[in-house]
Amino acid sequence: MNSGIDEAASISNSFLFSPILHGEDATRLPEFAAIVPSASAGKYWRTLRHLHASQLFYLVSHRILRSNKLSRWPEAPVRLKDLQSQPQMAEWDPMVARQIIENADVRFLEQHEENLCDTSWRGREIKRRQIFHANYCDFLNVDLSASKDSELLGRAIRMALSWRDQNPRGDEIGWGQFFLSLRIVNWLKFLTRNAKRAEQVVERAEMDQLLASLRAQVLSLESRLERELLANHFFKNAKALVFAGTLLQTPESNRWRSLGEKLLREQIAEQILPDGGHIERSPMYHAWVLDDLLDLHHLFEACPPVTAECASDISKGVERMASYLNLIVHPDGEIPLLNDSQLQVTRATAEILSDAGTCNDSRRDGIAVNVFPESGYATLRDNTSESFLIFDCGPLGPDYQPGHGHSDFLSYELTLHGQRVIVDTGVSSYEPGEERHYERSTAAHNTVRVDGTEQAEIWGAFRVGRRPKVSPIHAGSVDGCEFVRGSHLGYKHLGVDHSRIIIRLAENFWLFADTLLGRGNHKVESFIHLHPDVRLLPFKKIETSSSETMTPRFVLEFKGWRYSFSSFGDGTLTETRAWYSPGFATRLPQSVIHWELEGRLPVTMLYALTPEGTPPIHVGKLDGHHRLEINHVLFPT
Repeated sequence: MNSGIDEAASISNSFLFSPILHGEDATRLPEFAAIVPSASAGKYWRTLRHLHASQLFYLVSHRILRSNKLSRWPEAPVRLKDLQSQPQMAEWDPMVARQIIENADVRFLEQHEENLCDTSWRGREIKRRQIFHANYCDFLNVDLSASKDSELLGRAIRMALSWRDQNPRGDEIGWGQFFLSLRIVNWLKFLTRNAKRAEQVVERAEMDQLLASLRAQVLSLESRLERELLANHFFKNAKALVFAGTLLQTPESNRWRSLGEKLLREQIAEQILPDGGHIERSPMYHAWVLDDLLDLHHLFEACPPVTAECASDISKGVERMASYLNLIVHPDGEIPLLNDSQLQVTRATAEILSDAGTCNDSRRDGIAVNVFPESGYATLRDNTSESFLIFDCGPLGPDYQPGHGHSDFLSYELTLHGQRVIVDTGVSSYEPGEERHYERSTAAHNTVRVDGTEQAEIWGAFRVGRRPKVSPIHAGSVDGCEFVRGSHLGYKHLGVDHSRIIIRLAENFWLFADTLLGRGNHKVESFIHLHPDVRLLPFKKIETSSSETMTPRFVLEFKGWRYSFSSFGDGTLTETRAWYSPGFATRLPQSVIHWELEGRLPVTMLYALTPEGTPPIHVGKLDGHHRLEINHVLFPT
């Protein structure tokens, strides 16, 4: 057998385990982007006052006790437990994983993308993403147990050993708790799949070194659980402890397993809301936590937990979260990009739902309205035309951890005929700065901004000071027209209340009405972000509308369809440019309809999307801005 010393050295020189390097970001912001707010004592107070006392304690103690000396844990025997059956867990992308292992290079993660705007910033973001994935080691979550993969398996083991060699102190980036949580699980998946074959491929000493490093990583994680952050990070900490306690035989195994199962049960009760949504209100993190639950479910099928209640809680959590996810996906089968969400971070949604045993009943004929009261979302699905709307009227997230929340109250996404038409901006970067601030800002979402002020006091990369209250979402049907409506108090400090109703009329007409109540003069702006595949064309002949019909302003063209964009109300509508970020390090140019008006409140602004050539929408008298008459049907505003 080959000891692999020379190969390990070459891998060490080429693999990306180095610290992140910061550099200039030359990305140009949209012309209407806000300036990044600076921190102040008041802002710190409005942020910290929402934290649990325990979070403040652990925040301070972890900052003071930064030391992570690996020498404090004496050596102890460690081996893999013998399992009667192997847990049947999904692999990470096998083709990409094999490329990475073959070349010892995580650059195979990145796909070439055409038509990116402002690409000068991209290298730094890609480098960071590569370093993160190198430290996650998710590419090791692959089955290499076949005899034809012997050489690849040896390289994979030496790549894991190269991580140990390049991170010897315990204070490198890879020793962060989140990195530890993901890497511990990935190494254990790799070992349980490939251990028997590995015994024939590499020296026993190399496997012993790998297992000893794994034990040290679990001990490090256990000593610094992310109790200051909680939410999905803490869930992944608990998952890693359960995996380690279940699959490793060490003096600490029973302690890890018992603690992990206890924390899991607590966090399932805390993080999965009664409507099935995840507490952070991000569809991406929802899918990620659901995938974590599926991993645990498969682990417990092979190795039952200490308490039967833990397995039961996980099975119920899978069922509730999968049902919720099934109902919020677009007709293209993927998640909306609300709050911090990107595509292709988790497994494909269809794979997750299939693994959960959830049949896709969201494709049934007819029109369905679903309200998720605790998450604060509502969906309106028309399967006949493959049209779908998701409406956001929920809080940013839990008050103690709103870091993945955006200023997107009363925003929405809309698919027509299977094409995403009106979209959330998405997220291209988690780094603090103008770009991150813009992507969390009110202007980056399909909602209304008043006096240039953010709905919530977002700052830093993940911080939120002032955060508004929201009303419960209401949904209903009037004369065959479905609607959803909600309101928020994000502008209460300006003396302004904002409410919105979205109505689906017959023939796939979609109407959006914003009512702003208050006194005095105010500047009001509405933003409508279009998918890059949607062409925005000026309406050839704009005529002044009568006092009772909406005025066509633009034409939206996509997939052979043409829809008229009409408005009703004062102000100026213009096309501006911004970007759409369906994934990290990706910014695609998009058109934005920007409606601006200044005047005295109260005011109601209406716009609609209707198939080209259909009759204009009739608007009746606004009853004190509390009721709205559309095509002779009254709706509450």
